[in-house]
Amino acid sequence: MALRATLACALAAASMTAAGENAAYRQFADEHLAAGRSLWIANCEGCHGYGIAGAPVPMEPSDWRPRLAKGRTVLYDHAINGFFGPDDTLMPERGGNPELTDAQVKAAVDYMTALAGYYIQQKR
Repeated sequence: MALRATLACALAAASMTAAGENAAYRQFADEHLAAGRSLWIANCEGCHGYGIAGAPVPMEPSDWRPRLAKGRTVLYDHAINGFFGPDDTLMPERGGNPELTDAQVKAAVDYMTALAGYYIQQKR
């Protein structure tokens, strides 16, 4: 199942054009978040940008409020080590890219949580 989900996300990412230019993927001035954005687009956007395999979409506050409440440590753990969620959702280890370091995965998570936080603030 993990391979199927990873392949589905890779195919979705390959079919998208100019994901980096998507206005929904807000750019932040912070260098760490800018690096995280690049990593997120290259490795995470294929699933998290579209909800593939149950991936929570950061532009959807209802997807992220309960996750943000768990704390960053839990989110890092799930992204680095993988996670099987409810209803057969899957987060593959390192987003399916074993070449990513812990620091890179954490930067992508930091970007995604910042993006989710931005959209949560916009919906208030």
